[in-house]
Amino acid sequence: MAALIGAILLVLVATFQGNDSFDRWLVIKNIEIKGDLKYVTKDELELDYSTLLGLNLFSVSVADILTIVESSEWVESAEVRKVWPNTLQVLVHEHTPLAYWGDRQLVSTSAVVIEPKSVPKLPLPRLYGPYDSSDVVLEQFGLISQVLASSSLRINTLTLEARGAWSIIFTNGVRVKLGREEILDRLQRFIAVYKSDLSGRIEKITSVDARYPHGVAVGWEKNK
Repeated sequence: MAALIGAILLVLVATFQGNDSFDRWLVIKNIEIKGDLKYVTKDELELDYSTLLGLNLFSVSVADILTIVESSEWVESAEVRKVWPNTLQVLVHEHTPLAYWGDRQLVSTSAVVIEPKSVPKLPLPRLYGPYDSSDVVLEQFGLISQVLASSSLRINTLTLEARGAWSIIFTNGVRVKLGREEILDRLQRFIAVYKSDLSGRIEKITSVDARYPHGVAVGWEKNK
């Protein structure tokens, strides 16, 4: 209410002194950025938002401001507040990265693919797939992660090939081919074999093919 009254008073004063004075008084000169920032700095955001400087705080709409604010790669959502006469406050909510998508992008926990100017080094799995397949790969990643929850296995790399076949490289280095069908059933068969026969011999395994209907084929290192 106080801000609204202040704005009204500014309008009344400007009316008596002319529109030029009104425009000068309400030019955006300061942008205050707030939020718990982990992956982007205030300096980087200030550079992204520099086009807001010089705009008229009274006439520019909140919707237009948000369009510019949320166009920054790491910004998932934001709240803006006009502080009269010439300050804009921006509360930023960052994307939370879930996995790498390819080599230059990340997928957020809200399933948004982002491509930051500088890709951070994070302990995250890597997802690969054809162009515009991120939704499919991310969904499969979630399903596979649920199946793996009862085991010690964790995904290092999940790949969807152009022909539709899936493969996984686990954090222990084991690579498993799952093919194009019955992915979760094949994965569960592999987990059963892994728990009973393979977990103590990881360093000797070169690859695992789980595309068989009743078991898995294991490739072993040759004895030297």
